[in-house]
Amino acid sequence: MSDRARVVLIFVVVGLIAGGAGFYFFKIYRPAQDLKNAQEEIAGWETRFAAARDCLLGKSPGSAKTSEALAIREMAPDPWDRGKCTPLVSKLSRGEAPDTGIPDIEKAWAALDKASQKAAMAFADHVARSTTLEKDPLPQALDDLDAARANLRKSAKLPATTQTGKALPTAQIIPLRDGKDPVTSLEIDAIPSETGMVLFGKTANRLVQVSTMTGGTPKIDRIGPTSLRSVPDTSWGATPEQGEVDVGAFDAEGVIATPTSLKVSDRSIVAAVVGSLADGVVVYGIATELYVAHAKNGTITAEPGIKIASAIASTDTDGRAVVMYTTPDKKYFARILHRGGDEPALELPEAPLGQPCMTHDRAWAQTVDEVFAFGGGQPILRKPLGYAALQGCTRDAALFRDRTVAKALLICADDCRKVTIPSGAPDNAATTVVGGKLVAIAAHGGVLGVWREGEQPIFYSLPEDAHPVLAQEWTAMAMTDGKVIDVVARGVETFVIIRIPAT
Repeated sequence: MSDRARVVLIFVVVGLIAGGAGFYFFKIYRPAQDLKNAQEEIAGWETRFAAARDCLLGKSPGSAKTSEALAIREMAPDPWDRGKCTPLVSKLSRGEAPDTGIPDIEKAWAALDKASQKAAMAFADHVARSTTLEKDPLPQALDDLDAARANLRKSAKLPATTQTGKALPTAQIIPLRDGKDPVTSLEIDAIPSETGMVLFGKTANRLVQVSTMTGGTPKIDRIGPTSLRSVPDTSWGATPEQGEVDVGAFDAEGVIATPTSLKVSDRSIVAAVVGSLADGVVVYGIATELYVAHAKNGTITAEPGIKIASAIASTDTDGRAVVMYTTPDKKYFARILHRGGDEPALELPEAPLGQPCMTHDRAWAQTVDEVFAFGGGQPILRKPLGYAALQGCTRDAALFRDRTVAKALLICADDCRKVTIPSGAPDNAATTVVGGKLVAIAAHGGVLGVWREGEQPIFYSLPEDAHPVLAQEWTAMAMTDGKVIDVVARGVETFVIIRIPAT
């Protein structure tokens, strides 16, 4: 090899070595170092994130989802100062930092900064106005921040993290709709009996009857403004008119094409319809007379009227009705009516107050200071009540709310027992009775809390934001068949039934 060739070879080798070193530095070492620096920056930010999360959710979050964990924390009985979290939440933006030189990471940081700013603003609003906000933006803002954090870690080739806490079981949401039309108005003017209750509401352009069937599918039927469909067979019913009551099969719009007319002497009222046209009962009347008619194989026959001073009736969706009435000579009577045979009228000890309800074997009512149960061939049960109000019945018990003590209730079966809403449940929680024990239910921030007497609370994720409805002074009593609990609630677009396991 000539000297010239040897010199050229040396320069070529040196060039190759230099080029390889440059490739390693600029294409391998430098990017790896940049990524490492970016990961270290993220680790520093996550220290601040963890501090804010611990302040908001506690050391042991109730759910792996941040918004749910926050809701559970806020439903806990131990108070905590949300204001202490404000400086921590306000410092979750990236802050001053050099560009990593990695486009995906810079893009992810920009998204996280946007999410952190929204979370900080939402938290400030939440602290200031959490009880007056129609829609609290904080839960969604926190979930969006979690998503931005996950995207940042992915962009920096960091492994996905698992949030502390467990995934919550999901409650079932049953929307109340007439076909595709949501029920947007619902009057809660009835109390539940063993298998449910009958309510009335509206869609955008129809009046509807909502017959709740605890553990089953609610029946939504169109109805006239004063008509009443039967339960559980809603294909027939009655419509009050001037001087008569029309009874027969309804069409889909709630019109009786070929009615049987039951004559009365004034403007009529329909109080209850149960059973079927083959075997059913209609309770109706005028201001001064009460009537009961029976349907047998399509034929409607009315009993003689009873002179009254006042009357009130209640219906269970299994096909039973109870009517209580006062005669002009101030005697008080009650009668349980159902397909297959009615029970005889019973004289009550005092004037009943408010609506009655029914357990599986008898009816329950109250006076000003006494509870009494009757029917099923059993002697009339009488117990002191105090100043309380009947909330409704389950299969085995009647539930009363104390009007003077916020958390106090009374569960009555063969005897009555004073109970208190379990610790942690809000005073205005929906209540019911399962296995003789009180259950309290409340919703907050997309989470449903369930507090059972003598047990630790259980929390459920709500597929949509929904809140139990009010019934006059308190949240409406929840219904149960011992297997599930059904709660009437207001959802995002329509009223709904929230269904959860009873035990």
